[in-house]
Amino acid sequence: MTTYDYISADNHLDTHWIPADLWQARLPAKFREDGPKVQETDDGSYWFWEGRRNDGSAAGSSNAKYLEQFRSQGVEIEDGALPPSDPKYMLEHMDMSRIYSSVIFSAVRKWDVRDPELCKAVYRAFNDYAVEMNKVSPDRIIMLPALPTQYPEECIAEFDRLAKEGVRGFEFPPFDVAKPAFDECWDPLWARANEAGITMCTHIGGPAASALPPQQRGAHLAFLSTAPFNLSNICAELIFSGVFERHPDLDFLFAECRIGWVPFLIQWMDRQTVERKPDPITPIKMLPSEYAKRNCRFSFEEDYMGTELMKLDWNELGKMAIWGSDYPHTQGTWPDVSGPIDKMFEGIDAETKRNVLWNHAADMFDIKGP
Repeated sequence: MTTYDYISADNHLDTHWIPADLWQARLPAKFREDGPKVQETDDGSYWFWEGRRNDGSAAGSSNAKYLEQFRSQGVEIEDGALPPSDPKYMLEHMDMSRIYSSVIFSAVRKWDVRDPELCKAVYRAFNDYAVEMNKVSPDRIIMLPALPTQYPEECIAEFDRLAKEGVRGFEFPPFDVAKPAFDECWDPLWARANEAGITMCTHIGGPAASALPPQQRGAHLAFLSTAPFNLSNICAELIFSGVFERHPDLDFLFAECRIGWVPFLIQWMDRQTVERKPDPITPIKMLPSEYAKRNCRFSFEEDYMGTELMKLDWNELGKMAIWGSDYPHTQGTWPDVSGPIDKMFEGIDAETKRNVLWNHAADMFDIKGP
């Protein structure tokens, strides 16, 4: 029997691990020609849609190349496997790390699908797949349906459609939104999530049509180094636009953004509230720090500055922090998560440690436990 010590609030299903038939099996016939499909090229297997080559695919001749990240760590994987989308491997790999449940973010938010109707159909098909995956092991596999935030009305329709299926959370991609998070067009979505008790989640990243900066003159490393901060704006927009004032039971997860910078953001938001006039349209009654502690969680995988601040109880950071392994990414803490966790949490009281590694995620996603 496995003894489970952790819940991961940030795992991933990257494009290259998605089953090749996901969209061809689920899209309406009129979208299949332009819809996502895996094709072979002279330099390996790739995803194509709308006549354009996009990300690579492990569901083809490139399989061995992608599996090397597992095999290099001594993990046995059979040829042709797609571990992050195969429940058998997903659960085995979680057991290896003593992780009971995983909240899984997909890569669909990164896809540049230019035809609006095809884009909506692509999201719907993926979300149907996510619902199917969640039924395999409902308390352990929590794959988030993603909302096409370029189309607010479609987001509302998808929320209503999938809430009936018992989903525990939705991903709200913030980088290609039709309107900023503070805009009133999103109020119906926040109200639905608040009433249904379904957690909204957002993840670091960038616009779908923008590639990562090149590995040239430090541009690539500069982007990766500053990526944790690119959720600070949506957090501030949600708080100052009164979203949590109007919807006090709405939980919001800011994923893979780390936590070392969070106390400063909260202190600085509080200072704006004290030193400046309140917003004339959406004044808030509490300090931003109070909304952050009540409604927001920020996930990290290995953040030693963050845990040092947690020891100091800086802005009660332990109330807002939530851990994620970042599986299967190499920068994360998998398969041996215990070493970094033991180092980070040395000197932190047992209650705070349990809250960050288990209770916060269990509460947000209604995880019962073994």
